[in-house]
Amino acid sequence: MSNSLIQYQITPKNTNAHIFEVHLTLDNPNPMGQIFSLPNWILGSYLIRDFSKHIVSIKAHSSKQEINIKKLDKNHWITQPCKQKITLIYEFYAFDLSVRCAYLSNQRAFFNGSSVFLQPLGFEGSPCEVLINYPRDAVIGQWRCATSLTLKDKQKEGEIYTANNYLDLIDHPVEMADFTRFEFSLANTPHAMTITGEHSTDIDRLRTDLIRICTHHINFFGGHIPFDDYLFLTLATGKDYGGLEHKKSSSLICARKELPTQDQPDITPEYTRFLALCSHEYFHAWWIKTIKPASFHKLNMSGENYTEQLWIFEGWTSYYDELSLLRAELLSVEQYLSLFAQTITKVQQGHGRYKQSLAASSFDAWTKFYQQDENAPNAIVSYYTKGALLAFVLDIEIRKRTNDKHTLDEVLRLIWDNYQTTGLEDDTAQRVVEHLTQSDFNAFFAQYLYGVDDLPLKQAFEYIGINCEFNHKQNDLSKFGFAINNTQKYAVITHIFDNTCAQLSGLYVGDKIVNINGNEVPAKTLGKVMDGYGEGEGIKINILRDELPSEIPLTITHGEKIHATLTLNSKANKTTLKRQKQWLKG
Repeated sequence: MSNSLIQYQITPKNTNAHIFEVHLTLDNPNPMGQIFSLPNWILGSYLIRDFSKHIVSIKAHSSKQEINIKKLDKNHWITQPCKQKITLIYEFYAFDLSVRCAYLSNQRAFFNGSSVFLQPLGFEGSPCEVLINYPRDAVIGQWRCATSLTLKDKQKEGEIYTANNYLDLIDHPVEMADFTRFEFSLANTPHAMTITGEHSTDIDRLRTDLIRICTHHINFFGGHIPFDDYLFLTLATGKDYGGLEHKKSSSLICARKELPTQDQPDITPEYTRFLALCSHEYFHAWWIKTIKPASFHKLNMSGENYTEQLWIFEGWTSYYDELSLLRAELLSVEQYLSLFAQTITKVQQGHGRYKQSLAASSFDAWTKFYQQDENAPNAIVSYYTKGALLAFVLDIEIRKRTNDKHTLDEVLRLIWDNYQTTGLEDDTAQRVVEHLTQSDFNAFFAQYLYGVDDLPLKQAFEYIGINCEFNHKQNDLSKFGFAINNTQKYAVITHIFDNTCAQLSGLYVGDKIVNINGNEVPAKTLGKVMDGYGEGEGIKINILRDELPSEIPLTITHGEKIHATLTLNSKANKTTLKRQKQWLKG
């Protein structure tokens, strides 16, 4: 239909009630009745979230008269037939402290367009303009606006931004707050980070480290930059964590302790976690926002968009996010191997890796990965973590078959050079690997992508002179087959793992463990107490189930060794050490 301008105006109407108000004006509506819709999910987070449930009121006007607007289903509305300009006025509730939806308080305002901007159907290609008003009620500090949308004009009460079309409009989150902002430029491309919330960040250090990470990723893709500016939007809280990629920005949430401070010169595990998050989301600017599954080139924002390729786009990104910290010389080899070992352990903890393939994990993300229950470790595998391990094993296999002439790095670059326009079909990555190596990978992908065989991690690490060992961890309850919530006095079981002594004994999720063999056991010491019993020894666990006491006899048996340790092989020969250096340095 028409390519006339779609105008939006969004106002933080009531910070204490967490209410935004949006005005949407359309000049040339469908005279038979204009339909409007709101997405049911947000790009990068594969779950139907039903954002429309947050709309608390909606009305329509034309020629200064109210006109009828009727709801067609959960996320579609239609106005009465009208040839004149239409303005929708609606309010929505915003109190989701995550990177996915919208939030409003007297401390900050944040929103993703997918959760707040209705789309007039038939105007998918029309340019959009949005006036973002500052709140009129009392707020804390001097608020500013941060977004990667294109700025058109600044006014006293707000700022006007433009977008090429609706999909462009909803891919630029917006932060309004009294935030800290710092900037840097790489390859003549402006970059910035904002930090909202209480923090005492060493800005100079964070800027320096981000420059290293961003420079590495830009060089990794041959100096090609798929954006003209980039913005990291960061919220610092007490303990939250998360990130979401966008076309020209990232939404990040981290704990305050994960940001660097001047009194902590070393790179802590907490700060490493934040840098890996930045690395991961920035890498996505190339690897999912530009290169993407072919099916994602035409999206259905009302329903699920299935693909078998999340193991490529999230898994491979997870492989490179921490490896890049090493290659950017932010981590030592020992620090990196410790992180990689943690990823291996996470995968090994889940028995679901024997039941769900990585391809199926990708395809079923909408209903399984994003809707996990207490049985998830027994039923599913993560396309993030196991996808990262498959990326590593594939990387080593490519090196083996080509006598170390080619690597997975080159696969990504070949894909970058050739598939930006069309996207990837389910077999594209395999075909590119086979072209690069001149080798048949059918059996490899059948086993490890479409099958559920354990990955040959030990052999892969051995090839580059790294020892990979698996052991039991002291005070870890997973070797007995269960996990707990230990925040209360007594442990409450949160997961029971398949084919373990805990499951065989009849312990259930939700059971509260009170004592063992008549001795009271606080949650904090349960692991130590369990470790005190030997293999084959019988114990009696007294529990509360539905607040009723019960005694569970359990014979101690240890499950498989899952805790990984990676160490450099001091006896590796020169050829192996050369391979090791090539892998570590890139």
